[in-house]
Amino acid sequence: MSTFIFDFLGIESKQLIIRTSSLVEFIFYTLILTLPFQKTKNFGLKLCIILPFTLPLILLVASINSLHPYLLTGIVNIFMYLFVLAALCILFKEALSELLLCLVGGIAIQMIVGRLYELLILMVKNNPYETHSFFRDTVPLRDWTIYFLVHFSLSLILALIFRRKEVHEHDRSNQKLIFFFSLSFILVTVLLNSFSRSFEGNNDTLVFIIRAFSILYGLLTLLLRTRILEASKLKRELLIMDELIYSEKKQFDNMKSEIEIINMKCHDLRQQLSNISYKLTIQEIEALNAAIEVYDTNIKTGSDILDVILYKKKLFCEKNQIDMTCMADGQCLSFISPSHLYSLLSNAIENALEAVQSVTDEKKRTISIWIGKENGITAIHVTNYFNAELVIIDNLPQTSKKDKNHHGYGMKSMRHIAQQYNGTLSFHTEDDIFFLHIYFPNTKL
Repeated sequence: MSTFIFDFLGIESKQLIIRTSSLVEFIFYTLILTLPFQKTKNFGLKLCIILPFTLPLILLVASINSLHPYLLTGIVNIFMYLFVLAALCILFKEALSELLLCLVGGIAIQMIVGRLYELLILMVKNNPYETHSFFRDTVPLRDWTIYFLVHFSLSLILALIFRRKEVHEHDRSNQKLIFFFSLSFILVTVLLNSFSRSFEGNNDTLVFIIRAFSILYGLLTLLLRTRILEASKLKRELLIMDELIYSEKKQFDNMKSEIEIINMKCHDLRQQLSNISYKLTIQEIEALNAAIEVYDTNIKTGSDILDVILYKKKLFCEKNQIDMTCMADGQCLSFISPSHLYSLLSNAIENALEAVQSVTDEKKRTISIWIGKENGITAIHVTNYFNAELVIIDNLPQTSKKDKNHHGYGMKSMRHIAQQYNGTLSFHTEDDIFFLHIYFPNTKL
């Protein structure tokens, strides 16, 4: 069978098989890298239309690689990369920067696997230019089977290691970085592949060095790609947290004004009640005083921000039958900026209230807040009951809400704020009790 193929296709037969395998692999692990991407409408139909166009591309690459294995191969590879990139643009809804990173990942994996396979051939004293077999004798079925198994296995492993589970938006600066990184990598890769063989000659040591360098270069590219994606994700999360802090600051300013108005109204109501008290029974007076007391506030912790938060949460607790106790020295938090302090405390108490709401035992519908100094260290402790299963990721409990894209940033924001003031955020559980601890060892900023 192999003789028939060789006679039919001539000198390009080996290159045709290699290039076909290479392109199939490339498509295979590129699709793995695109798993979190959003597909366009009629994805399957578009894929079926695109695939037939790969055949002339394979024949062209195989022919040129056999006849001109240097610069022309690099030029043809560029066209192949452009073809794959165009296919990705047709098949997926993601931004061009995302598709470029996917293409770069595919090229890097292909380089690593191909060069690693050639190194393995060198280790058994065979010439990778003359044979793709690990053995002295040539058995086409055995050799091609091993070739395909090794390539697909290594490609699959690398694709699974470096694939992503979700897609994040990139800002303009990150998009520019991705374009520069991707184009630089593709250019260097093409030049490396085009000229490496002309410098290798028959020097086995140089062949080994070039192959090893290509593998390291591919691995470094995959790591840099991962780093760019992680940095983009972190930047997006920080942007969201900054927006939350800004939103919470506006909320604080509005609440502070509202509380001042409510206090004035409560004062006026007390005055009016005293003027008409002779017309009312004792029970009616007590009921009216109790109603006014709910909205009146005499909370004075030494921090206006903490006072506003506690007042807001006090009304919420009254409405939802939750007992909230607080012992706080608000003055020890004066080193934290107002916007950061509001976000930090508001999120901490809000999380506790959210957890307690699902507790059915009335005796356990309580939260405790303690703020003060412990051995010279400023400490914040929030304690509450809970009855849901905690999911811990990145040393933080995750939100129980279904929409993970718009929720779950509260704890991240709190940790981020604590770290800005050289502080730490930690937690632990004992049975059905959750303990949150925030420490600021150095408050002289």
